[in-house]
Amino acid sequence: MFFVDSVTTPHSVGLKLAREMGVRTAARNVFLDNVQDVAAIRKQIQQLARLAVKRGSAIGICHPHPATIQALAEELPVMQKAGIKFVYASELVR
Repeated sequence: MFFVDSVTTPHSVGLKLAREMGVRTAARNVFLDNVQDVAAIRKQIQQLARLAVKRGSAIGICHPHPATIQALAEELPVMQKAGIKFVYASELVR
């Protein structure tokens, strides 16, 4: 069992509480589709990729909206070609 805090509010206590309870946890780094626009989502995906390269890993969250799916379909092959590896969230929790 693990918990990924989506950090949808700056007052989120999920990460802290999960850690206090001994649950493996992580928090998202980039919210990909706050704006439902393919170009905006692509920029968020690119930000996530830069962060992952800089830090060694990053967690992005999104919804299955049509614009999100289109942006992911366009950007994921580019990221993979650049050597970015995609893993399950369970591999990034501590």
